[in-house]
Amino acid sequence: MSQVNLKSEMVLEAIKTNLNHRFFVEPRDHAKALFNELSDGKRMPLMKFEMGKAGEVFCELELDGSEHVGKLNFGKFRKGLAMMLLGIHQRLTEHESINTMSSSTGELMFNIPGILKSQDSVNIMVCSFRQLAPGLSSVKLMYLDPIAYAQASGVKLDEIKQNDQDPALEQHG
Repeated sequence: MSQVNLKSEMVLEAIKTNLNHRFFVEPRDHAKALFNELSDGKRMPLMKFEMGKAGEVFCELELDGSEHVGKLNFGKFRKGLAMMLLGIHQRLTEHESINTMSSSTGELMFNIPGILKSQDSVNIMVCSFRQLAPGLSSVKLMYLDPIAYAQASGVKLDEIKQNDQDPALEQHG
């Protein structure tokens, strides 16, 4: 299989569309079952990129909840995911720059956070994309340490804002 170059905007649009479908369009019990599988550390099928003569790239979904503050449950996960998807949607529709960071392993993290504030904690979800093998890639949903995120962003933790809209309401009209 030859080398395939995927553009960040194309990858983000596919991630947004597929995550929205899996967690907000499909029945809630299916979404919750998927969340439970991801929470147990399993990688689950998410989508496939058709690359013409270069073939197909299958993409799996995984979750890293190790930096989540408090108990991670389906409701909190879904709200944070909705916030992140709303941010991705806004960036793509307004053609704003997509801030990315790359790791030495080739993982591309999109710095478009889903921020969920509760009375006593802040949780920040982002996603990354990486190639696992030829024809196989992964989207990782991960929580970031909110204190480290605030320091890296140059803001105080109490200045981190959560979008006031309920994205679940917006997506379903």
